[in-house]
Amino acid sequence: MLLVKHWAAEMRFAFGIVSLFPGGGLQRDCVDVARRVRNLGHEVTIFTARKSPEPFAGDLTVRVLAVESRSNHGRQCAFSDALREHTADKFDVVVGFDKLEGLDVLYCSDRSIRARATRNPLLYLFPRYRCYIELERSCFAPHSATKILLVSEPQLDEYWTAWTTEPNRLILLPPTLAPERRRPEYRTDGTRQTWRASLGLSADDWIWIAVCVQPKTKGLDRVIRALRHFPDARLLIVGLREDEAKSTKIREAAERLRLATRIHWLGHREDIPELMAAADLLVHPARYDTTGTVILEAIANGLPVITTSSCGYARHVGQADAGVVLTEPFQQSALIGALRTAHDPRRLAHWSRCGAEYGHQDSLCRGRWRAAQFIAAAGAQPLETDRPLPQQLARRSAYES
Repeated sequence: MLLVKHWAAEMRFAFGIVSLFPGGGLQRDCVDVARRVRNLGHEVTIFTARKSPEPFAGDLTVRVLAVESRSNHGRQCAFSDALREHTADKFDVVVGFDKLEGLDVLYCSDRSIRARATRNPLLYLFPRYRCYIELERSCFAPHSATKILLVSEPQLDEYWTAWTTEPNRLILLPPTLAPERRRPEYRTDGTRQTWRASLGLSADDWIWIAVCVQPKTKGLDRVIRALRHFPDARLLIVGLREDEAKSTKIREAAERLRLATRIHWLGHREDIPELMAAADLLVHPARYDTTGTVILEAIANGLPVITTSSCGYARHVGQADAGVVLTEPFQQSALIGALRTAHDPRRLAHWSRCGAEYGHQDSLCRGRWRAAQFIAAAGAQPLETDRPLPQQLARRSAYES
């Protein structure tokens, strides 16, 4: 059980995130955790360098800091400086959702840049990587005061190996599945048929769904190449519009392979359970995904999954018997083979039933609440659990508390 302090008066919390927009998993986590901390009786202000004009986090106080930079790494470094200036002596706790200097707590959802540079020292030659490594150092290096919330076991191992951070500063959170996105009944109560019809899909179409905002990282190019091997398959792409710059290479590849008419670009959507009900298979062959929350969402909604072992939540696919996890190094032929296995309706039905049953576990939804509790405790240490952690390191975890 997490040890939480109690206060006679509310505290002031500053949340810092470089970009705030709907659709991103980190952005959803930031907003949801901010609401939970506020609901515990505290004042929360979100600071950002870029805010989407679309309605998002309208019930929260959001301040946009003027940051000028032509590069992503320059923007993050400048935002780090601006956040320190605007929060100094004005807030009780400063929480970062990106790696920034001077944080009390970091909610970390990405991989270690230093670990990548250790494997490829040439990265140190590039200013962007040197900038990111220095920001990472401020949070993870020994003797830093920052408490760090991590979201997957592979991520925890990677950071500890890269920095030998004191174990009592590394907190492993449970999964972050949002309960409102767990609606397996949509596959059987008529919702599936209604949404397939609204999307112009026939009963005989074999529907794949890909959910991403980073097409290369999440392996969308791999999905497109596989699509040409299955003439009866159609692909729903959620999170990207066809006219976005990020979509250019995928769109061009689809046109070159004469697949454009079998792809539906749906852009940012919040009706994920409905779209998953309309689909037959989540295809998520990511090159890297710290967690892969979409994998948990699919499993809990009874949607079979094909993914890679590079995703933090891939282990849940095997534990649930809800699909196929492709091992590294990735091979396109293995993806095609998994898709052929998934083409059997009986296999799909089995995976769907197993996933929906597995998804009933409340432990899959505790991550954001545990993060809010820890942040509201202003750095209180969680109690030890009996759960053995990776590599038997003496780390403290809120995972099953």
